[in-house]
Amino acid sequence: MAVRSRIAIVDDEVDLAEAYAEYLADLGHEVMTLPSAAALDDLLAQQTVDLVILDLNMPGERGLDALQRLTERGIGPILILTGMGDPIERVVGLELGADDFVVKPVEPRELAARAIGLLRRYGRADRELVAFEDATVDLTASCLLRDGRPPQRLAPGEVMLVRTFASRPNLVLSRTELMRLAPAEARDAGDKAIDSRVARLRAKLETAAIVTVRGRGYMFVPPHQSSDYTASG
Repeated sequence: MAVRSRIAIVDDEVDLAEAYAEYLADLGHEVMTLPSAAALDDLLAQQTVDLVILDLNMPGERGLDALQRLTERGIGPILILTGMGDPIERVVGLELGADDFVVKPVEPRELAARAIGLLRRYGRADRELVAFEDATVDLTASCLLRDGRPPQRLAPGEVMLVRTFASRPNLVLSRTELMRLAPAEARDAGDKAIDSRVARLRAKLETAAIVTVRGRGYMFVPPHQSSDYTASG
């Protein structure tokens, strides 16, 4: 299904961060508030985010040091949020890779406008997520997300298969249709190849939601729905 973006607000002023998070959540975004750069590191070890809103003035690691470390890791876009209006700090932050810079207090509406502008610039205004029993496939980022585990990159062919199944729930798809809608990355694209691809995908997702309909093909039954069909290997 399509959702808005995933945003992390890193700020030790809890009440202010929660107010911004509530405003962004009302716009349809998934928002997480974190009190420190260390907490952000823990989050990024488990899932991806589309935008980081980072306060520069927090206990522990200096904000500019955290910014430099994040940009060196390719984390972004990053919107700096700080209570200090020093123009030198702003210049240094932008030189270190920040994409935008706002001074607190900032109206939630302005913060949201700047955040959405960055998300659109980076092509992350919307994210497609497909939920399975104990995992979520992020089609936008081409990765598999599980609680407590780092994101796992998915191959283009795996993403195409998930997208094909998710866009046609509870509909039996023949092997021929699957080969047309989600072509194999290699030359071998016969019936046995699609069977192997589906089997590998089910194993990677640890799911029973992609079921085999004997003699007809495969069907995606969204988790928590019942079905007259049973999955088979």
